[in-house]
Amino acid sequence: MDNWPTIVAIVIALSGGVFLLSRPLPVDYKNGEYRRHLTKVEKAALQRGEVVEKTHKAYQTVWKSYYDQGPLRIALDRSGKYTFTPHGRWQRLTKQGRLEADSYPKAVYPEASWRQYLANGQLDFAMYDLPTVFEGDSIVETRIVQFRYSNPLDTAYVQHMFSKGNKEVTPSTFSFDGAGRKLIPQEQMNNLLDLKR
Repeated sequence: MDNWPTIVAIVIALSGGVFLLSRPLPVDYKNGEYRRHLTKVEKAALQRGEVVEKTHKAYQTVWKSYYDQGPLRIALDRSGKYTFTPHGRWQRLTKQGRLEADSYPKAVYPEASWRQYLANGQLDFAMYDLPTVFEGDSIVETRIVQFRYSNPLDTAYVQHMFSKGNKEVTPSTFSFDGAGRKLIPQEQMNNLLDLKR
């Protein structure tokens, strides 16, 4: 069997890929993208001690099917490291310029950190995080509020997900209200898509 070194190399490469893909992204994972988009003029201004304000725009897929853009503040800290502070309204737009989603940095606007839109511009869902306590431990509740197609201002249902870090601490629940007081009966859980109509 002369192919065993090749097989071992492939297994190691695949294992390494699975390991890297399973790791959570660091909090500042976007900083590399922000750094790559700095122009020579912006870098020179930062070296002079100026704060740079710009609208950052970057395609997010190799197919360039959509891009994210929003206001970004860049400064140089005392150690000479760039600090990137996204603020204001960020948008995800298709290549043709149609709004797909918008978001606000959580420090600025924690109540609605992500809103997704349908092709007709109607709000599809909103997602936001809330700190909460579960069995005496601090966790995060992520709420996904799904809106009705027939009435975009009416909530169809809310999904409540509970996590610490990237790990689920208790199964998701579904309710008719954001507070989670009106839980959806189990027999209706299979028909959640019908609730969107």
